[in-house]
Amino acid sequence: MVMKRPSQLTQLLWDFYRENPEELQQLKILQQCQVFRFWGAFCIRVQTPAMAQRIHDLIPVVEAPIEALRLAKQVKILVGRRLVASYLVGTDCQDSPVREWQV
Repeated sequence: MVMKRPSQLTQLLWDFYRENPEELQQLKILQQCQVFRFWGAFCIRVQTPAMAQRIHDLIPVVEAPIEALRLAKQVKILVGRRLVASYLVGTDCQDSPVREWQV
C-alpha cells in the first residue's frame, strides 16, 4: 500500500501540536483527508459521513492553529463535493452564525 504524503497544510497543523502528543494523535486522522484552502476557507474533504463526524468533533483542535496562524476565516467540511459543515474561525463554535451540519 502506498501512503500519500500529507499536504503542507496538514503538516502545518501537526507541527503546531508537535509538543502536545494528545492533540497531535487526534489530528493524525487528517492524513486520510484532502486538506486545502479555497477563497479564505480552510477545507477538509472526506469520503464518508462517519469521517465527517469525526472531523466535526475535532473542530476546536483544528481551529486553534488556523486562527493562530491566520490561515483562513472559515473551516468547511465536505463529503465528496457536498458541503456538510462550516464554521467561522475565532468565534465560539456553538454560536457561529455560519454553522451548518447536514450529515
